[in-house]
Amino acid sequence: MRIEIAPPRRAAEPEVEIAAIDRRIAWVLAHPGTSPWLRAALAASLDEDPVTVANDVEMLRHLLLPRSTAHAVLAAATPR
Repeated sequence: MRIEIAPPRRAAEPEVEIAAIDRRIAWVLAHPGTSPWLRAALAASLDEDPVTVANDVEMLRHLLLPRSTAHAVLAAATPR
């Protein structure tokens, strides 16, 4: 088996990257299926320091992902 490694993606200019991300955030904020919790977190994050947001996102990932996974495993194991 031969594995080919693609060359690293050339990063866009930071301003271009920020504009693209802001468009995605705006789309999620406007989408009717977005949960109120996510909508509030995204909206609040736009006014915060980006480093603080990145640290908070990492903390949420460490806390909420294992919790959600454990709940999913429990739900799957529970007879209906």
